[in-house]
Order: sequence, then C-alpha cells, then structure tokens
Amino acid sequence: MNRNLILPVIAVVAFSFMTWHLAKSHQPVPDVAPPVDPSRNPFTETIAGAGLVEPRSENIRVAAIVPGIVTAVHVRVGQVVETGDILFQLDDRQRRADVVVQQAAVAEATAALHRMRNAPRAEDIPPSEARVTKARAELKSLQDQMDRTEELVAKRIRNDEDLVQSQQAFLAAKAALLQAEAEDARLKAGSWKEDIAVNEAQWERARALLQQAEIEIERLQVRAPIRGTVLKVDVRPGEYVGTPPGQVLMILGDIDQLHVRVDIDEQDLPRFRPGLPGTGYVRGDANTPIELQFVRVDPFAEPKKSLTNAGNERVDTRVLQVIYALRSPPSTLYVGQQIDAFLNATPVKE
Repeated sequence: MNRNLILPVIAVVAFSFMTWHLAKSHQPVPDVAPPVDPSRNPFTETIAGAGLVEPRSENIRVAAIVPGIVTAVHVRVGQVVETGDILFQLDDRQRRADVVVQQAAVAEATAALHRMRNAPRAEDIPPSEARVTKARAELKSLQDQMDRTEELVAKRIRNDEDLVQSQQAFLAAKAALLQAEAEDARLKAGSWKEDIAVNEAQWERARALLQQAEIEIERLQVRAPIRGTVLKVDVRPGEYVGTPPGQVLMILGDIDQLHVRVDIDEQDLPRFRPGLPGTGYVRGDANTPIELQFVRVDPFAEPKKSLTNAGNERVDTRVLQVIYALRSPPSTLYVGQQIDAFLNATPVKE
C-alpha cells in the first residue's frame, strides 16, 4: 500500500468511530417507572407533610431506675400488659438482706418502746420499797447510836471524836434514805415523757429505714406505667444494665388507637389552621387513602428531623408537629411507619 494513504485512512476510521460514539451516547434515555406509585394529592389547596405513626400514648421508653443484673424478663414483643405489671426484674438479693436487717431493727425499737411505755415492772416495786425500809431502819439505828454517844460525851466517858463520827454516819444514812425514797418515787412515776419521745423517734426511724429497704426492692421490679402493648424489648436475662441517659430497654404504647405525628414546614404555617381535615397514604400504598382526624398541635416548632430524602427537600428549616388520629387504618400498619399526609387547606367560603 502506498504510504501516503495510511494517514488519510486512519483519519477516516477515527472520524467514523467518533461519529458513531457521539450518536450512540446521545440517544434519549428511556423513562423508568418508579418502584411504587407516588401518593396523590386529593385537594386543591394542600399542606403536605411527612408523618410517623405512633401510639395514642406516644412511645413510652422504659429504662432501669437503678443499675443491676437482669434476672428475669416477664414480657415479650406484642404482649398486652396492664398498669403495674412487672416488665423485667433486677437482682434483689442484697436488698432483701437489707430488709431482714431493718426488720430486726424495727423489732428491737418496738420492744424498747413497749418497755418504756409499760414501766415500771411490777416485779421492780417490792425491791425498791425494801431498799427504802432498810434505809429507814439504818437511819433509826444510827440516830440511837448518836444519841447515846452524845450522853456519853456529856459524861466525859467518850471523846468528841466519837461523837463526830457518829454524827457523820447519821447524816450519811439520812442521805441514803433520801436517795432510796427518790429512786422509789421515780420508779413508781413511770417513764419520763421525753424518754418515751426519744424511743418513739427511734422506732419511727427504724420503720422508715425498713420502708426504704422495701422500696429499693420495688425499684428493682420495673413495671408498666400504662396499659398498652410491648413494642420493643432490648434486654435479656443475665445482662447488666446501667442508668445512662437515653438507654431504652423497652418501648410500650397504647395502639388501640394509632396517631400520626405530621411535620408541617414553617413555610406552610401561615396557611395552617388547627382542625384542618386530612388524608394520608402509607409509603408504598398510594391506592388506599386513610382519613386523618385532627387531635392537637404541639405548640413548639423544632428543627426538622424526619427526612423524606427528596431532592428538593429543605433541611435547614423548623417544623410544627400536628397530631392526627388514623380513622380505619389498614391492619398491616405498624408504629414507626411513614405516612404522606395531605391537609385540606382550601379556604372556607363565608
């Protein structure tokens, strides 16, 4: 082949390939049907929002009050529980031992108070009276000795020192009699009211400590705060649970009536009025409308958290949460599902 023709031939081939590639790459992209039909707006004037299905009671997140080892879980997911039913139990052996100790303290304080209130014992009175009688006899005997000593001293038979000793013995016996009589009177008068008050306070303290120990056992039994359905269980026997903020071990809710929490964008709030009727569609089912009945407005606009992942969705905005009840929802609706909500914002004709 003539070498002068090689370059023109290569140029023609390259140009042909380029032309074919450009034609191939600029073919129109065929329309692809969405996986599911999008929800249809049923109203002329609409406020749209994304909503999350929740129980009528809202989600009640149950946690442990005190840390400990879980010894038993008494419920399962989907079970209906009544108010006060035990959900799960923590190890309470130490607390039960504390109760036994406090029960003994209460028994001791009770016995001490009973003894104080019933004083004196009948058996203590005769010995006390006998001590008084003995002291009187000793005083009388010493008085006779002192009188005889005085006569003997006057006759100079005994010296003054003997008289002084006799007088001191008489005074000591007299003081002993006064002491015996005073102790006998105090015994027969019973307990002092202030002493009884001290014993009563000690008894009350022992009872309070016992009640505190019993309450500690109750706190180890986590109970249902409402009648509802167990929606989630995230605890197992043998696990150690603490009390850090946000640690949710179970979720309960009253699902006899389901609600949907709809986020209304702050841009649509000028057109929103409490009580607007609405219609919702469960994500993935655009053919089954659900009637929405207004319940209430949570009067606090907060940052948007529930995202739809739409390309034109704004995330730097705040939303007002409006609660609607679901009228005749489908049987396959679950808590936590998303619903496309459309509120009828058509102006009312006067």
